[in-house]
Amino acid sequence: MRANDSLQTGPAVSWLVVRGALVVAVAGAAAALCPLIGWQVAAVVLAIIAAVLPQTFAAWGSIGCLVIGMLISEPDLGRAMIAVLVVQLIHMLMSLSLVIPMGSRVVIGALRPSALRLLVVQAIAQPVTVVVMVTTQGSAPTAPWAAVAGAGAVVALAATLLVWANRRAR
Repeated sequence: MRANDSLQTGPAVSWLVVRGALVVAVAGAAAALCPLIGWQVAAVVLAIIAAVLPQTFAAWGSIGCLVIGMLISEPDLGRAMIAVLVVQLIHMLMSLSLVIPMGSRVVIGALRPSALRLLVVQAIAQPVTVVVMVTTQGSAPTAPWAAVAGAGAVVALAATLLVWANRRAR
């Protein structure tokens, strides 16, 4: 590169924006989903740790705190939809935090694929959440068969995707 060469990029944001968004997402979710202050505080503290030291994977601990908050309270469609969105958002922001070095800037265009994945998954997951919540509204409070069926579906989907990905890699 010569002294008079320059490099132009599109609009960019600081690495702090991604990590700050992680803390804000967890704090908002904790306020909306956790009825107990202790779980709210634990979720936010874990998010702050994850923002400072992403390699600790502490954000996934904050997701656990949100899940516990959901289990403590009564089932609610709105809260379930918020949880589906926020859990994926936290996962996405945490994953980005792992690969964006401290002190760097991120071109906003580089975040577009992550944003599109978020939208596509939400377009599928939110209607499924509504259907599940509406169809189980009057059923027994615990449906162990649903948990087993859901776990089996996740394992089958994961296995199918892994086999498909390995075939395409060859």
